[in-house]
Amino acid sequence: MMRYIKLFLIAVSLLVSCQSFAKEDVKLPYKDFKPFKMVFLPDTHLSFKDNDDGPILYKESLVILQDVIRSLNQTQNPDFVVFGGNLTNNDDAELADMPMFLDTIADLNAKYYAILGDKEAAVKEEFIKDFDEFGSQTFWTAEPEENVLLVGLDTSIKGEEDGYVNIHQLFWLDNVLKNNRDKFTIITMHHSPHLSLEKSDLFLELINLYPQVKVVLSGHNRINLVKKDNGKLFINCPSIVSYPNEYKILNIYPDRVEVDNKKISFKQIIKKAKKLIGKDYKKPDKFSKKSKYYF
Repeated sequence: MMRYIKLFLIAVSLLVSCQSFAKEDVKLPYKDFKPFKMVFLPDTHLSFKDNDDGPILYKESLVILQDVIRSLNQTQNPDFVVFGGNLTNNDDAELADMPMFLDTIADLNAKYYAILGDKEAAVKEEFIKDFDEFGSQTFWTAEPEENVLLVGLDTSIKGEEDGYVNIHQLFWLDNVLKNNRDKFTIITMHHSPHLSLEKSDLFLELINLYPQVKVVLSGHNRINLVKKDNGKLFINCPSIVSYPNEYKILNIYPDRVEVDNKKISFKQIIKKAKKLIGKDYKKPDKFSKKSKYYF
């Protein structure tokens, strides 16, 4: 049975590729756009009843989120924010902590969007009711800035920690990218295609056909990772509730991304988070406070 499933996936992948290549005779540059500032904020894990578990600071999750929202409003002033999945811990599969999450981010001065993570996989219908960008499906597009396309994917699978982009979503994404070749495109997804996305080759083959896709943002693994591949930047973002308790301010220009790595304000909470990671924790590559990446 698995053999036939694999053959079907390969056939679909080839079909998608052929359809796209047929339209790829001329690679049009994307239109000019005004530089903008955005934040991708995954894995906030807001929770009121959970004790600290492994590296995640559930007890301090609310005060940390409030601190970040305050900092964004007072000093950063982003044009928009994307909350990148696992917004609450949601172990009860009832989104009991979502009202407090929504009340907290309501203070944000910038417009915001949200995508689903594995914590939201069991309550997708309930989750999408809380955010304007969702229609009847769990993935979406928006144009937060003129000539800029923002894509939010749903990589969540009920009962699974790792992610997957299903065939229906791949066809949808192919059509979206085909019809928006002139827009600088950012894809947001909870699971990293290089760390935690199953059958990621299908997704990567598809987006590599479209040169206007320049930035792919993900979370889930709660580590810093930047990888450049085929003229695209893949940026995996850490969590504010796990060490190193950072988030990224992304200043985006037509030819580059300037990343400002910001820590939360609480030094003692950061020390506690560092102790919680344990001896077996694989320390990620050290990132400078500010970095510049060209496409």
